[in-house]
Amino acid sequence: MAAKKWGWWTRHKLQILEDYLASFATASKKADERIYLDLFAGWPENVARETDEMILGSARRALSVDPPFTRVCLFELDEKARRLEKAVRSVYPDRAGIKVYDKDCNVMVSAALQELRPVAWAPTFAFVDQFDSEVKWSTLEQIARFRRAKTKAEMWILFATGMYPRGLNIHGRDMNAQYGDTLSEMLGSEEWVPIAQARRDGRLDAAQARDEWVNLVRWRLETVLGYRKSYGFTMKNTGGQDIYDMIFVTDHDAGDRIMRHLYGKAMSEHQAMRQHALALRRDKRAKDQGKSGLFDIAPDMVTAGEMDDKKVYDPEPPRPPYGFR
Repeated sequence: MAAKKWGWWTRHKLQILEDYLASFATASKKADERIYLDLFAGWPENVARETDEMILGSARRALSVDPPFTRVCLFELDEKARRLEKAVRSVYPDRAGIKVYDKDCNVMVSAALQELRPVAWAPTFAFVDQFDSEVKWSTLEQIARFRRAKTKAEMWILFATGMYPRGLNIHGRDMNAQYGDTLSEMLGSEEWVPIAQARRDGRLDAAQARDEWVNLVRWRLETVLGYRKSYGFTMKNTGGQDIYDMIFVTDHDAGDRIMRHLYGKAMSEHQAMRQHALALRRDKRAKDQGKSGLFDIAPDMVTAGEMDDKKVYDPEPPRPPYGFR
């Protein structure tokens, strides 16, 4: 089967993940155990849509950090899970502590956490890279309650805010009630309804509605699950449209400090990468039309102003959900 092709924004997301996991491992190096949960571990083979370069998936990146995660739990469905396990075992044939769960993560997370119960004190990170609204709030809740320690398991969660209006049929005659049920299960609440209704009748524009979606998620992660810190990073596509938000939650000062630094760095990098992808697209279009490009385009030829990797992301705290304040 051909490798899955992904946009440049996926590579950027995975680079942020890799950078954070490296810092997470270093910060927890004194612990005898470290746990990594990947609830939607994905395909073992991935390539960049713009360049056809190979992209290492989240599992491979997690397995490459040093000091290593001692317990790695990967969740995927059926054939994807079998391909993932084969790929991982081919690279790490003798490594202990790796387990692939070949069913819905919402079904299997209880069993996985029960197996990890003897090391529930260990620093734990969960990557929830869902496509739309597949994860359930009860799953996030179990992960948040897992650790027998002062700080909860950290989570980095994809929320496909760009897909919610279409899934709900916001501008249609009737909203999609079935899709609405999946949002309720994912958020553990129907507090999303006032946002959808306000967008539907024009009281919120697209940008305002997105801001309210992200705020609602952060509010619930902090006030219901009890996380001290939450913040989001918006991923854009090549055309500049917002496609999804990555929301990070932590109780730990080190996790907060590291990810705020990485988010600040990523904010400048993301725009530069988008501009580079646009240049690649223009060059490819010219070549497809039989026109020779003026020169080959390298990443450092396209910039979006000065990039400051010392910039720290400093988000506002979440406010009560729209319609409830």
